[in-house]
Amino acid sequence: MSAIFFYDEKRAYHGERPQRDDLALWQEYGTLADSNTLINALNSASHGSCVVNTHGPYFPSHAWPALLHFLQHGGNLVSLGNMPFSLPNPLFKDLNIHEMLAIDSSEAQSIAAGTEYPLLAGKTDLFQAHASSCGFVLMPTKHKDCPKESGSSGPMDARIYPLITAHDAAGRAIAAPVVLIENHRGEFAGSRWLFANIDSSALFWQQGGGAALLDWAKFSAKGTTEIWIKPDFACYYPSEVPTYSLQLEALRPNACCQWQIEITTSYAGKVILQESLALTTHVNGPVFHRSTLPTVVLHGYYAIHCKAVSAFGEVREIRQGFWGRDHRLLEEGEPLCAGRDYFTRGGKPVPIVGMTYMASDVHRKFLQLPNPAVWDADMAEFARMGINYIRTGIWTAWRQIMFADGHAQEAALRAIDAFLHCAKRHNLETCFTFFTFTPETWEGRNPYLDPRAIAAQKRFISAIVSRHKDSSHVHWDLINEPSMFNPEQIFLGPRSVQDPIEIAAFRSWLQEQDSDISVWQQRWGQSPAALPDWHAVLPPQAEQVAFNPTEITPKQHGIWLDYTLFTQAMHNRWVADLRSTLSAIAPQRLITVGQDEALGMQRPSPMFYADEVDYTNVHSWWLNDDLAWDSIFSKTPNKPSLVQETGIMHIEAPDSRSKRSETELAHMLERKYAYAFINGGAGAVQWLWNINYHMDNINESHIGACRADGTRKPEAMISEDYGSFFKTLAPLMQNRQLEDIAVIYPFSNDYGNRRFALEATQRLVRVMQYELKVPVRAISEYKLSDLDHAPAKLIIIPSPHVLSQAARDWIQQCKTPILLTGPCDLDAYWQRCQPLLSESATCNLQREEVIHIGKQKYRASFGGDKIAKLCKGNTSTELQASGNLLWCPLPLEMNERTEPLHALYQAAMDWAGVSTPLNWLSGEQPGVFVQKLTFERGALWILVNESGQEEAISFSDKANNMVYSLTLASQRAVLFATDAEGKVTARLRKHKISQHLAETH
Repeated sequence: MSAIFFYDEKRAYHGERPQRDDLALWQEYGTLADSNTLINALNSASHGSCVVNTHGPYFPSHAWPALLHFLQHGGNLVSLGNMPFSLPNPLFKDLNIHEMLAIDSSEAQSIAAGTEYPLLAGKTDLFQAHASSCGFVLMPTKHKDCPKESGSSGPMDARIYPLITAHDAAGRAIAAPVVLIENHRGEFAGSRWLFANIDSSALFWQQGGGAALLDWAKFSAKGTTEIWIKPDFACYYPSEVPTYSLQLEALRPNACCQWQIEITTSYAGKVILQESLALTTHVNGPVFHRSTLPTVVLHGYYAIHCKAVSAFGEVREIRQGFWGRDHRLLEEGEPLCAGRDYFTRGGKPVPIVGMTYMASDVHRKFLQLPNPAVWDADMAEFARMGINYIRTGIWTAWRQIMFADGHAQEAALRAIDAFLHCAKRHNLETCFTFFTFTPETWEGRNPYLDPRAIAAQKRFISAIVSRHKDSSHVHWDLINEPSMFNPEQIFLGPRSVQDPIEIAAFRSWLQEQDSDISVWQQRWGQSPAALPDWHAVLPPQAEQVAFNPTEITPKQHGIWLDYTLFTQAMHNRWVADLRSTLSAIAPQRLITVGQDEALGMQRPSPMFYADEVDYTNVHSWWLNDDLAWDSIFSKTPNKPSLVQETGIMHIEAPDSRSKRSETELAHMLERKYAYAFINGGAGAVQWLWNINYHMDNINESHIGACRADGTRKPEAMISEDYGSFFKTLAPLMQNRQLEDIAVIYPFSNDYGNRRFALEATQRLVRVMQYELKVPVRAISEYKLSDLDHAPAKLIIIPSPHVLSQAARDWIQQCKTPILLTGPCDLDAYWQRCQPLLSESATCNLQREEVIHIGKQKYRASFGGDKIAKLCKGNTSTELQASGNLLWCPLPLEMNERTEPLHALYQAAMDWAGVSTPLNWLSGEQPGVFVQKLTFERGALWILVNESGQEEAISFSDKANNMVYSLTLASQRAVLFATDAEGKVTARLRKHKISQHLAETH
């Protein structure tokens, strides 16, 4: 072994510098190089050498190309110092490290050595638990396994392992100051890198840090040996005989050696097989060993422990496992049920605090490379945290699981079996997702409409569900974040495949609405020459539609509304078709569709597909300024709504560094969890437990509760806090009172080619919920009958401009007070029709307008392109009332000022006899969200501070005259529960809340 120690007494250095004895030791066993001699030392190093960088971030840029060449051609690396290779330039990016994020280790109290690589066992005295460190955002994967799939994983070119972890008082690993990166494939294949991401202290050198660096260099110089132990199946049926394979491969010649291996298989705490063997690795590829257990499998879990010791003294500890299928375990207990707002089991509420999870070792390859030991350990931790729901499934590579239509791979099916056994062992409800974005077509053409594709999809899901038709803890998600129809244009809204099946289906659907082609000519503004018969009707392409007020060439208009509605109908038909197959196999299990923030994106919406599923979902990713809106407008009247994915997308500053710190990410997640429970939300599921760095995707390399090295980010503590809180609170959550005010979401506007319903409803929520502190619920324009069954005291229709004829008819017969803003004489195709009020005279609005509300005059400002897109109902500056309809001619939600909206909504509430549920006594208001959820035996209060300042607030509950006072930190959330008299009974994180009865006069 040849070691190069880079140390330069003239170069910047963080921490205490090495002592003279350390320098002498390095010179005795290697080469001591400074900034002037480093390049020559690297270029002349032999294969299998190791360079030791002692300067942490301060590596000379001029020597960087030589170091890269060294690492790519047989060299290895040890680095000492926090934020290595980061100053003055981020050189580390060439090492497949996208970024390094500072870790707050102030809560750390103890140090432990890693388990899989116990290299530093007995060396923990070199480190201080609370020392500053960093976490690597790894991105070694630069390719996709399935290039045409958006959710594809990639080659596992590198793996990272913690060698030292720092633990908090609860024993949770919150930092890994020392990590090992093993490069298995790619340009650095075989190279081993050890990073001690700490600034050396005097204690480090006094405790033998110099000698430790030499030992680490010897360890790293041997390069990478890849070791796998893999049962043939992750789950066996009783009476089968299990077999496993051991696989070793030295990835560089100097790593070749003999390994002594001990493999122990245990069942129910007893050793049933212990095997010792020796295997010698060589340069010609992997070596294998297969072993068969001398007994048949029984019901239950089997643990495999493999200890491998190389001739060089390297030790590896590897854990695996498999299941003996246990029908009694899978079938015991009652299945999850869905009520109006919440899930129940055995009639008891189950508020969801969940986690998305595949595997913390191989991520989306968990069905191809299953490791039940990893799953079981992670799920045991979920259960301890109060997590009660796992979301998992197949995001990619469906053809690897069922290559030939109708013939699913047994190994993959048994991996699913084992995963579900682990989940049931720890009482974790599991939602299994079959498809993502668009369903796999096999040999079909259209993913949602082609009978051949749908038949293959049914065979695929049947192969999985039939094995778990009686498993009580699993239910099914048909598709994650569906887009219609084109697989190559997801997330964009309706996109046509233009295949004959879709064309025929579109024509047939239109004819079901009205078979007279002249009706469609009139609605779409087409002449008989342009649209002579049904053969001329084709699904529109987005580029053929006039979405902007100014277009260069003539384009289509009204057809886009109908095509969007058609895609909703076809999605519903697809869901119902697959549901019928699932229900025939497992009739008492929940079925859902996991959708992201599709409302406002013209993609399948929960308000349309709710009738076809047992509960709906929203994935709160992008709309961080409108999280309350996210939850309100995904909640349908009769089904639970779950925030089925929530997390924080990676946001870059202009210099490509992360814009948010780990602490800021945790605070945002805390707010997202809080908003998930407003308006009767059923709960939230974090995406995801472990960062997935085996994808060619920057977002996935950043998102997760745990870092790439397996230690916990502050986000993980948020999930644990909510898990503990709602486990206590669950019995309270029964018979929630509905909100008094209903807001109609104007889909005729949103699904057309001039849409602003998203902005209008978001503005409404900001004023109603944040300024007036009045909760609202959402109703679809196409499901107004829901209000007949659960009436509101006030209905608001915010700036729709256009409404369907069915909605107009319903409004005219409705007896409930209605507030309508903007024009009231335009049909769904933006054509003049019978007005809802006789005073209507729609005309263009101006940049600045005026509206009188009560005795006050308010300015309304319409900036940007608003005067090009919007109209007003007439030229009056007054509110107008007719029967139960209160009309503001201005589309006031679309203006830039909140003062007129505040006044308008207050006037409408006074007119309808609706009051706020609380009295605000002190504290700033606009950035503070407050909502009370009233239950039969108490209440849940949810408060969120979106302002940049801490807020000391005080308010009283009108229902019981109780006054609550608390301090709400910037960017944070507070949740607390009360009994029927208003006494506080539970608090998130034991937050201090003062309470007293208000004085009466």
